[in-house]
Amino acid sequence: MLCWRPDCDNGAEQRCSGCKTATYCSEACQKAHWSAHKKECKLNRIIYDMEQKEEEEEKKNGGPQKPRKTHCTGCNGKFKEDWLEVDQECPDCGYITCESCACSNSRGSCYCQESNFGRYRYCSVEPRPYHRGKRGQYRGDYHPTKEAGYDYNPVDRPEAFTDTPQTCKSCGKVAFLMKEEYKSQYLFPY
Repeated sequence: MLCWRPDCDNGAEQRCSGCKTATYCSEACQKAHWSAHKKECKLNRIIYDMEQKEEEEEKKNGGPQKPRKTHCTGCNGKFKEDWLEVDQECPDCGYITCESCACSNSRGSCYCQESNFGRYRYCSVEPRPYHRGKRGQYRGDYHPTKEAGYDYNPVDRPEAFTDTPQTCKSCGKVAFLMKEEYKSQYLFPY
């Protein structure tokens, strides 16, 4: 970890006692950077306190809270009515959707970072606009295959994939990876 002071390249060993996030190599460095850091220090402390409170509640309740099973997590519509039925349910995070939310760009993905409803990793499927996690759109490598039944694959579209197999940064598998310009073209064709 490096010192937060921009003009210092030393390793950081001390944390700011206010926000608990900024790290400094020495007390002198912290004092020199205080005028720039004090604006963000209070905000970082509020965020830090909220995260600590959430972690304590999760520990007390036996883990993170899963969404309720009676309503769609995406649109909050109630199940067991004539027009709304369960379409997808994630066994890991508990995210549950109706048919309408399952195909939505913003509500069609569960909270899991590396999979979608516990079925696969994002990197081994064709990219879709709804390949999101709780922290935003997945921007990693893609390597869908013809054997898995995907239309967008290195056999049918060799121009969209790397010329030689490379290591996927998400799963570590060596495969033909989709080129960046084709990922964006595939995700946002219009």
